[in-house]
Amino acid sequence: MNLLYFVVHDLGRHLPVYGVPVASPRLAEFAQESIVFNNMFCASPACSPSRACAMTGLHARRNGCIGLAHVGYPLPATTPTIVDYLNRAGYETILSGINHETLPRQSRYATDLTLTWSHWRADQAVANAIHYLENRADDRPFYCNIATQHPHPGTWGSFDPVPQEEIFVPAWCPDSPFVRDQLGRFQASIRFMDHHFGRLRDALEKLGLLDNTLVVFTTDHGIAVPRAKPDIYDRGTEIAFLARLPEAAHAGTRNDALLSNIDLVPTFLDWLGVPVPAGLDGKSFLPALRGEPFAGHDAIFTERNFHGESIDAVRSIRTRTHHFLRNLPPSLPAGIAIPPFDAETLGRQPLAEFSLEDIRKAWPAGLSPRPKEELYDLVRDPEEFHNLAADPAAAAVRDELRARLDAWLAATGDYALAGNPPPPETAPHGWGDPALWPVIPS
Repeated sequence: MNLLYFVVHDLGRHLPVYGVPVASPRLAEFAQESIVFNNMFCASPACSPSRACAMTGLHARRNGCIGLAHVGYPLPATTPTIVDYLNRAGYETILSGINHETLPRQSRYATDLTLTWSHWRADQAVANAIHYLENRADDRPFYCNIATQHPHPGTWGSFDPVPQEEIFVPAWCPDSPFVRDQLGRFQASIRFMDHHFGRLRDALEKLGLLDNTLVVFTTDHGIAVPRAKPDIYDRGTEIAFLARLPEAAHAGTRNDALLSNIDLVPTFLDWLGVPVPAGLDGKSFLPALRGEPFAGHDAIFTERNFHGESIDAVRSIRTRTHHFLRNLPPSLPAGIAIPPFDAETLGRQPLAEFSLEDIRKAWPAGLSPRPKEELYDLVRDPEEFHNLAADPAAAAVRDELRARLDAWLAATGDYALAGNPPPPETAPHGWGDPALWPVIPS
C-alpha cells in the first residue's frame, strides 16, 4: 500500500468543499471520491512549525521546531519523522516540492527531487513527481510527499486577479479595492494549484497507482491575511484534509471528528501497518478512514511561539463549542478585526505604500494590546469577534478551559509559564548549504 501526501501552502479551508466559493474544480471532483474531514486543525499556525507537527506527531515545543526553519528554527536532526519510520519499514520515501520543516536537502528522504527554487512551484513539483513515478524501477511501496508553494503570497504577483464577480472576501477582511485585488490574485494562484493537482490525480490513475494508494490533500494553516495565518484563531489554524482511499472507499462522505495535524503520523502508520512509536502527542484516527464512528478529541491544544524573529507566545484549548486563548508576555498587537470597515481605506494606494495607519483604520483593534485571555463561543460567534473572557455569564466555561490549559502547560513543561523563552535562534539564518541548494532562485 502506498501513501501520497499532497500539502499546500497558506490555503486553510479556502475551498468550495468547505463552503468557500473559489475556483478549484479538480479538488471539488476529488472531494466526491474522498472522505472530507470538516474539523482538522494545525497544532501551530506558522509554516515550519505546522509542517513539523504533521511530520512528527509531536507538538512544536516537543519536536523542537518553534519558528521558521530559515530564521533559526529548523526541525532538529535528532527528532524522528514519518520519513524515518517509513525508511526503516522498507518504504521508498520521495519528496517533490517544499520541505520547509527543515532546510532544503536535509530531510532524509531516500529520493529528493527538489533541486532548485523553481521546484517549489505547483507545476514543477507535480511534473517532477509524475516523471519519477512514470520511470520508477523500485518495487517497494512508496511514501511520496508533494508540497507546493502555491498559493503562498509570494506566488500571487505572477497572476492576474480572477474576475471581480468570482472574488470571495472573508468576513474578517475589509471589502476594498486593494483587498479585492490581492484576494483575486490569491484565488488565481489557487486555480493554478488546483489544475496541477488534477494532473497528478489523472497521472496516478493512468499509472495504475490510484487504487492501491491512500491519496491525501491537505494544507498547513490558514490563508495569509491578518487574523488568519499565523494567528491561533480558527481562521489561522483550520486546514483542509481530504483522503481518497483505494478504490474510492467511502467516497463523498464527511467526517466531523475534531482532529489536529499531530494525529497524522500515528494515523498514516496505522493505515500502512507500521508500528506507531510510543510517546507521540497525536492519536490515530484510523477508524474514521475506515468509515467507522469516531468522535476525535474532546479538545485540541494549539501553540504559537515565533513567527519571523520575535517571540509571540500564545496557547489555546479548543473544544467543539468554545475556544480559550492565553496571550503570554510580551504582549503584542492584536489581530482582531471587528466590522464594519472603512470600504475605501485600503483601496487608495499600492501595496508598496500600505502603512500601519491603513491597517489601524481597516482593523480597528489591530494595533491594540492583546488581552491576557480570550474566550469565544464558536457556535454563536464562529468568526471569533466577541471576546467573552470577562463576561460573567461565560465564567464557568472560561474557568474550566483555563484549568485544562494550565494543566497542559504544566504537563508539557512550557517555557512560557516560567517566562524563560528559548534563545532567539537555534541555528544560523538562511536556506542551508549552497553546495547542496542554490542561493539564487532559478
